[in-house]
Amino acid sequence: MAQTVQDTVTAAQPGMDPALNPERILETATAFWASKTLLAAVSLDLFSVLSDRRMQAAEIERALQLHPRATRDFLDALVALRFLDRDDDDADAHYYNTPETAMFLDRASPAWLGGLPAMMNERLYAYWGDLEEALRTGKPQNEIKHTGKPLFEALYEDEERLRIFLEAMSGIQTGNFHVLASKFRSE
Repeated sequence: MAQTVQDTVTAAQPGMDPALNPERILETATAFWASKTLLAAVSLDLFSVLSDRRMQAAEIERALQLHPRATRDFLDALVALRFLDRDDDDADAHYYNTPETAMFLDRASPAWLGGLPAMMNERLYAYWGDLEEALRTGKPQNEIKHTGKPLFEALYEDEERLRIFLEAMSGIQTGNFHVLASKFRSE
């Protein structure tokens, strides 16, 4: 019989209040695993590669130039996180987008907002890794840290980073733009 985290901790700590539970702490402490898995999938453009197709792990591996060592684990993690679906449990299984990822993370979708997670991966993820430094020193942990230039000055000097930033801002506002446009159409 499988033990829960609570059972394991309680057994290891005699006299511990059984009402106390470390699950929320552990869930939050490991939340970056799920986040980075999703961010990597967006960065690799996995959801656009899949689009409306079903592909086997080996096909995805070739399309994204992934190493075979981790491909199935990566795809199965995305299934467990409910960002992908899988039609079987065997080695020949086909992976495909969920309705949510097809709508919001396939570049071909008019509701694509993948620019925001792409920017989070490319720009923000590393900066959050320096949170302790920011808390101790009060110094900014964004572009100014590495270039000495304010955020937008640094962004405008790097076309790729600017493109990523603009895609993020466009993606996060797409829903608002559609609502605004519908107001004009309905009047």
